[in-house]
Amino acid sequence: MKKIRNTLIAWLLLTFVAVHAEGLDTCFQLLPLPQQVEVLKGQGIAGNKLSYIVIHGEGEIPVLGSLLDALPHRERKGKGVTLSLSEQGTPESGEGYVLEVTPKGVTIRSRGQAGLFYGCQTLEQLMEDSRDQRIPIPCLRITDYPEISYRAVHFDTKHHLDRIEYYYRTIDKLARYKVNAVIWELEDKLRYTRRPEVGASNAISKQEMQAICRYAKERNIEIDPLVQGLGHASFILKHHWELRENPHSDWEFCPSDPRTYELQFELYRDAMEAMPYSKYLHVGGDEITAIGIDERCKATGKTAFELQMIWLKKVCDFAAAHGKTPIFWDDMPLKYADLWWLLHRPLTDDEIRKNWNTSRLDEAIKMFPKNCIYMRWHYEDPTVLSHRMLLEWYHKNGLNVMGATAAATGETPFMPRNNSRAQYIKDFCQLVARNQLKGILATAWDDVSAHWETVMRGFIAQGEYSWHPGGRTVDEFVNAHAHREFGLSGRQMEFLSEMEKAAFFFDGALVVEGARNPGWGVSETFQLMDLPDPKKPGDWIRNYQGRLDTVHIESARYEKICKGLKVAEREALRNRYTLDIYKQTNELFHYPVKLLEVLEIYDSTKDEDERLLILDKIKTVCSSFAEMRSEFENVYSQTRFMETPEGYIADQNHHDHLSALTNNSDWIFLYEIPMVRKVEKWLKEQEDN
Repeated sequence: MKKIRNTLIAWLLLTFVAVHAEGLDTCFQLLPLPQQVEVLKGQGIAGNKLSYIVIHGEGEIPVLGSLLDALPHRERKGKGVTLSLSEQGTPESGEGYVLEVTPKGVTIRSRGQAGLFYGCQTLEQLMEDSRDQRIPIPCLRITDYPEISYRAVHFDTKHHLDRIEYYYRTIDKLARYKVNAVIWELEDKLRYTRRPEVGASNAISKQEMQAICRYAKERNIEIDPLVQGLGHASFILKHHWELRENPHSDWEFCPSDPRTYELQFELYRDAMEAMPYSKYLHVGGDEITAIGIDERCKATGKTAFELQMIWLKKVCDFAAAHGKTPIFWDDMPLKYADLWWLLHRPLTDDEIRKNWNTSRLDEAIKMFPKNCIYMRWHYEDPTVLSHRMLLEWYHKNGLNVMGATAAATGETPFMPRNNSRAQYIKDFCQLVARNQLKGILATAWDDVSAHWETVMRGFIAQGEYSWHPGGRTVDEFVNAHAHREFGLSGRQMEFLSEMEKAAFFFDGALVVEGARNPGWGVSETFQLMDLPDPKKPGDWIRNYQGRLDTVHIESARYEKICKGLKVAEREALRNRYTLDIYKQTNELFHYPVKLLEVLEIYDSTKDEDERLLILDKIKTVCSSFAEMRSEFENVYSQTRFMETPEGYIADQNHHDHLSALTNNSDWIFLYEIPMVRKVEKWLKEQEDN
């Protein structure tokens, strides 16, 4: 009966929120969607008519957006913004706030400084919409708070570095959407002082990182370090062969050598000093493949799983002794227990129940450190039965768990797909809120080093759904994102959905064997398509007819995207650099289409004079590659470095990540460069004949 009553109350609350949210004019699109919006009677206020911002009582005026920051911090004639700290009528969360707009002005109340900051971020959006649409902000009351306390995104810089100012810009944007944490995967991109050989020569200094962290803290974002350990250790072990478990790979440490911990702990100390406001220390620990094969490990008599958990206890105890809560990727215990496959195969619920067996985990539970947070990573649909059953096992055994979804994975080069993975992010956030997990991370893996501007919609989805998991549908979020980020309608941003579709064909357009990201279970080798045989016109078309049918579809899609981008560039009110990234990415995706189109024309033509003219067109397409590449790199390099520093040592392991294949930007054009060379050689053969 109690459960029915609570369900009814929750339904009534959601209905109440929806009714009042609908009362707000759709010209105002707040992101993330507030928990409750009540539109009140009375004359509203134009955003540009607010004349000051002050705080009453204790507290400080937080860091402000550009519109609010232009207001003086003293009362004067006109309608102003009044901030105050209060426990009366405010959400229990220190990040929550009540924002009221009346004919007299605006008030924002909260129990904490973070709540005042977020209330001001919401007001900034209201003012922005008021300015853009030239309409007043209506009288309203917003009662808002997050449903998940730790709302993080992932900065993975293992294979690239961005310009320092871009990190500041990104932090500003994340704060705007109420993301409050970053887990920064450092690898060799921090200039370690205790082990200077580990940091790349162009790495960020500890002082620079401290400044970034302070800037983030002022905007209520906590930056926590992730220093990979046990596995994923190439950035260390390419310098320290003596600590390898497998002498032929720099992937894993030997967990039985005391020097492993001496080195790892010194890196931890540097990272914690570089990120002085961090609460967590992420120690990695995932995807181990070779523990227990080294003589040092064999001498212990321990199993590979025992060695893994001994390492985990040592690094967790170190973190705790230094005032940090350790976080550990949780896949290895699940692989030991033979449960991993149940999480990642398309099985029916009956098949999952039949094969679900936690007995090995139950036997090993004493080896699980209780001072650790187990990061439950699942990058696709997290609502599958096996995943929900696993969360129940964690809860039953009193282990602390944090979720990890993905805004970008190595599976999809250059651009996340499926509405920037927003549905997966939403579903996992709902699971985290429902199960009261410790937080949620949206990972953004650097395997294929997608530009963060293409990942940003996923990061913003993380802000949306980690704050209010049950708020908008994904379609509603897509529309709100277009409005908030660009001042455009959802329809004006439809080109982005088309680009996500175009990316799938681009991935393998020029090959008959291979994967664009060789790290995803495929050899680094690939086989390019054959080229037309001038003595057998039409054979090439017949051989690749299915692919060429798709080329025609993708050619029309490209034209549609170009038209959409032109409208967006003309109408956008902000974030034009993001549109520049989309534009150049679209040109990259189109290049294989353009090349295949002209080759098809050649193979379909039997007249020799016409063929000579078409050979010139093929030559023109080949020579246009250099211009396309130059423009692409010019836009990318406005925020990121396109080459590794001189003398950089490549990884030496089985994870052949696309973005680690070359020290320059050749990896971006993995198939295009050799295909252009192949076609140019073929053209010369035609000329010689």
